[in-house]
Amino acid sequence: MGYARAFEQLGIAYLLCDWRNVAEAVARLPRSFAMVFGSDVVEMDALARRALATVPNAVWVNPWFDGEQAFFAGHGLPAEIWVWPEAHRQAVLELKPRFGFTATVPSGLNFFAGWERSGLPVYSLPLACDTSLYQVEGPADPAFDDVRLAFVGGYWKSKGRALDHYLRPFEDQLTIYGYNRWPYSGYRGKLDRRREPMLYRQAWVCPVVNEPTVALLKGQINERIFKVLGCGGTPVVDAVPAYRELFIEDELDIPRDATEFAANIRRLLNDPAERAELAKRGRAAVLARHTYVHRAMKVLGGLGLDLPEASTPS
Repeated sequence: MGYARAFEQLGIAYLLCDWRNVAEAVARLPRSFAMVFGSDVVEMDALARRALATVPNAVWVNPWFDGEQAFFAGHGLPAEIWVWPEAHRQAVLELKPRFGFTATVPSGLNFFAGWERSGLPVYSLPLACDTSLYQVEGPADPAFDDVRLAFVGGYWKSKGRALDHYLRPFEDQLTIYGYNRWPYSGYRGKLDRRREPMLYRQAWVCPVVNEPTVALLKGQINERIFKVLGCGGTPVVDAVPAYRELFIEDELDIPRDATEFAANIRRLLNDPAERAELAKRGRAAVLARHTYVHRAMKVLGGLGLDLPEASTPS
């Protein structure tokens, strides 16, 4: 939806389309272009693939590199999740995409070298801030007046290892919302999306913790960092060096380990002036480089398309 709303801000209407309906949609909208989630391509029938191949399109792709099976096995990761079979990869290429894309930062594009060798360039399009929702202006929620540490997100086995490593020492101060239950005393259930920006604005500090594979693959730094900063909140991030490809030192402090992460939280909880300054600098960075409008404009450029004459990026 971040991309959809960004294109809308640029004056381009969007359509969320099941692949079963894509042939009809392309016939009805011959001047359209498409962003395709690559995991779905192997399920598509020939009619849908042929239709997509007639319009400019880009596909979100999985890694493809030499030695991938041994690499994932060596790190205890299930290769079937990360490695698409040859038939799946060929199905993607049948769409004749202008480019593939990934939320991996640029230094991790070596994990996509197989696509490049097959003639498909791969762009780094990290996740970003949906400025239509995550804004610094807005009402306050009295329920969040005394929140010191706030986290919104899911908890599952692999991610839980990282969450526990960083957050368990602060369990008694954490206010947590998520779609599935956390084994933490501060879990408060689900949070309406409209209240999420209020929580980020009002909390003293918002920890940001990634899946363990993010540091390994330099991939998909989660959307939370952009949401928190877009709302004017103060994040404290985990030890993922790839953040530095998105933010300079003055914009975001990256700890070396969980000990530094904890020290950053304790320092900021006791220093409201530093919290405000870090939030200000980080938000300026997001608005300058990391909104979905920025990503959407890169998509249009990669597809060889121009902005509508009346569009005004914001």
